[in-house]
Amino acid sequence: MPGLKLFISDYDLTLVDSLLDFYEAFTASLREFGGSPVSFESFYEHFKSDRLNELLPRGVNPSLFWHFFRSNYSSRSTRPYDFAGEFLRLLKSIGVKVVVVTGRFTPSTSIREDLRRFGLDEYVDEVYTAYDIPVLNGVEEHVFDKTWLIKWLLERYGVEPCEAVYIGDYTSDLESALKAGVRFVGVAREHERRRVLEEKGARVFSDLLEVFTYLSTSLTLEQPCNGRQAP
Repeated sequence: MPGLKLFISDYDLTLVDSLLDFYEAFTASLREFGGSPVSFESFYEHFKSDRLNELLPRGVNPSLFWHFFRSNYSSRSTRPYDFAGEFLRLLKSIGVKVVVVTGRFTPSTSIREDLRRFGLDEYVDEVYTAYDIPVLNGVEEHVFDKTWLIKWLLERYGVEPCEAVYIGDYTSDLESALKAGVRFVGVAREHERRRVLEEKGARVFSDLLEVFTYLSTSLTLEQPCNGRQAP
């Protein structure tokens, strides 16, 4: 992993399997905005193809819906994905700083508690959530946008964009990474979700072991730091 100094990771559905908690928060948000319940099967089909907005009640502002959703997204059934601990431990063992970020609107202490419960806390240097962005006088261009936070982390750790990698599972992660100028690596367990990211030009893998293999053997970070970072 030549030149890699900072590894920024999305949390939900990247390091941890929180799909059931996602579904519960989504259905609770539907009820709050006057919508009808949806089955897990219907939710999952729309989720895989990035079409969840199609399930929102007619006339509902998606931004307001997702703001409510992320404030109610909590860890009940969440568990770490296979290889998550080994993945983070190996990164730390070679001196890479590891920061976990999430679009959840919750204090970072709640995510820290998750990591501690999963035995991952010792491998993570810092945690930041959407709750922290206004506290840090940052901005979001839209719900789940992490562009400002990624740029702030680059400055905080004193690294150039070409010395950082961001890993995530959704199109908003890819867009945030590219706008911040850092390399993006996608991870998605479902073929349909990988295809959505691949169609936008991202390099995407099915699990964290594949991601680590790619970072270890294929990723080069040797282009000039003032150059645009490709997906």
